[in-house]
Amino acid sequence: MADIDVCSECGIPLYITNMHEWLDNGVIQARREATQRLVLFECGNIDPLFDGIAEIVGVPIERLIIDASRRSTRSYMDRVVPDDVKAMIRSGDVDLKLVFDSTFLIWRSMGYGKLSLDEVRYEGDKDDFITVLAERPYSVSLAVGNFAGSIEAMVGREPGIKYEETSPGVYRITIFEAENPPDLKERLRWKGYDREYKKGDIEFERCPGCGAPAALHEFNWDQVNGSIRSTVSGRRMVLTGPSMIDPIFDELEAELGDTIPRTVVEAQKRFIRSGFFAVEEVISEEHMRMQMALRGMGNLRELKMGRKGVRLRMENVALPLLGVGLTQGLYEKAFGMESEVEWELTGDGDLSVEVTPSA
Repeated sequence: MADIDVCSECGIPLYITNMHEWLDNGVIQARREATQRLVLFECGNIDPLFDGIAEIVGVPIERLIIDASRRSTRSYMDRVVPDDVKAMIRSGDVDLKLVFDSTFLIWRSMGYGKLSLDEVRYEGDKDDFITVLAERPYSVSLAVGNFAGSIEAMVGREPGIKYEETSPGVYRITIFEAENPPDLKERLRWKGYDREYKKGDIEFERCPGCGAPAALHEFNWDQVNGSIRSTVSGRRMVLTGPSMIDPIFDELEAELGDTIPRTVVEAQKRFIRSGFFAVEEVISEEHMRMQMALRGMGNLRELKMGRKGVRLRMENVALPLLGVGLTQGLYEKAFGMESEVEWELTGDGDLSVEVTPSA
């Protein structure tokens, strides 16, 4: 199986460094699509977070998660795949296997897992289907949506979806033509990251070979298995769009009420307290600022943490609710205390968080 060429200096796949830019304001941006923002973040808590939210609200949310991922991926692929290529795919002039071999190659470099085509029938009628095997996907629900959205963008037909775990960590995903229920057509208020970002002053040491932040050498980019892993913490990472995750929380709030943001924060806090992050990682404000910027999570402007509480302020924030839960979870883990949290998210992307001990 082919791999994408890597930088001879730092070993990062050149697709990652050629197609994405780490800005000085805490944002990772696609070079060819300025409205497409990405984050490089720990993905081991994604599915447990979704499970925790479903447990708290008592409502299954799997279908909504898959649909959010599908729509986000469809929107992205619709922009990056040229119209003439889509036309050739739909007319049958391009082999779908070649198209998805290339797509899966890119996804492996981004840490999505190892995907491979299993069966394909594409004759332009209602009996068409495509089946893939996904080994160790970064998130089961999001990966299912990624594949469905890619198919929808390329062939221009609404997808039906079914999947099953065929062996531990291996999922068989089948996409076929089907009309989605009206509620899935209507739902999901798109939440893009296309606003103008505030300027920053973050200075990365750069790799002399590819120009990416030199600190990215901390991660092992395993293209064979489609995973990115920190050599410091051992945690798995993924490079993906926050616009796949935030709309899920927005839609849950629209359907289930304004308690959902706190439910998301609570689920994230519980997971962090369980031991996913080490308190020792919060070495200093400057260290955290660089780590957050490296992940594309925003520009940390203030972090004060002690037994009496935490005060945090970020600009250009991505995944704000997860950031709030992370902050509260680390505080409770560090000091062994229950706490209260308040936060404010402004329209221009500023996040302020204050954690205080419970009375």
